[in-house]
Amino acid sequence: MSAWIVLALQGAALPAAQAQSTPPPQPAPAAQAGAQNRLAGVVLARAVERNSLFGAGEVTPVDPTSSFFNTDLPYAVVKVKPLVNGTVVTFAVSDPTGPAFAIEVKAPRQKNGVWDVFDFTLPLYILGTDLESHTGTWTLDVAFDGRHQGTTAFQVQAGSPIALGRIKDRLDLAPLDADLHWRYGAALALLHHDAEAIQELKNAIKLDRNYALYYISLGRIYERQGRTDDAVRAFKTALSLHGSYYDAVYSGWARAHLARLQTP
Repeated sequence: MSAWIVLALQGAALPAAQAQSTPPPQPAPAAQAGAQNRLAGVVLARAVERNSLFGAGEVTPVDPTSSFFNTDLPYAVVKVKPLVNGTVVTFAVSDPTGPAFAIEVKAPRQKNGVWDVFDFTLPLYILGTDLESHTGTWTLDVAFDGRHQGTTAFQVQAGSPIALGRIKDRLDLAPLDADLHWRYGAALALLHHDAEAIQELKNAIKLDRNYALYYISLGRIYERQGRTDDAVRAFKTALSLHGSYYDAVYSGWARAHLARLQTP
């Protein structure tokens, strides 16, 4: 059985069908005494585009030098072997211009005190919600209890008309899929087709009014256009919504943008 702790997936990163029936890893006896956290590796991956668009399908590992279209939903699988109960793990992502976001999670309790293997799954699709067009090197830094463990570099590529067309083709086949409307809208915004992007994001919201990501993406476009009142309204709506695995991420984004908009 899998369990999410903010951005942490308990157990191995498996396809959804397998994750539901596979028990979490049990600690090896040798790991219980004097265990030290160890970063075993970081794998950058993209989801197979089926089932959920948010990583519930199988993953395809990619080389860190691959260029991601911002809404291709890449994510990082961070393997810690072993992981001690209560460890605070920090993930900090920086874009070519500086820090983008940081997330802290605490290792959940395991009755023997140590997880033999623990895979944190960190979606990087939220890069697209900031509608960035920065190309160049991005980095993911991992720290245990404030102590830096390693840096992984990767490339993010702004949208292209070809990739945009692929998303539109999928949307045409599933016009009631709110996530596809969001994805298409975010991609349109990355290519500065703001009017069309706003309409697609509104379509996503009509289909699912309870997902903060859609409002954040919409607010970012309003913010870019100088429509402050509309942007503030969108970010405040995002803050009022709860129930997603990524509430901590979305709340952080919304508060940051509201603070910027409301500063005299």
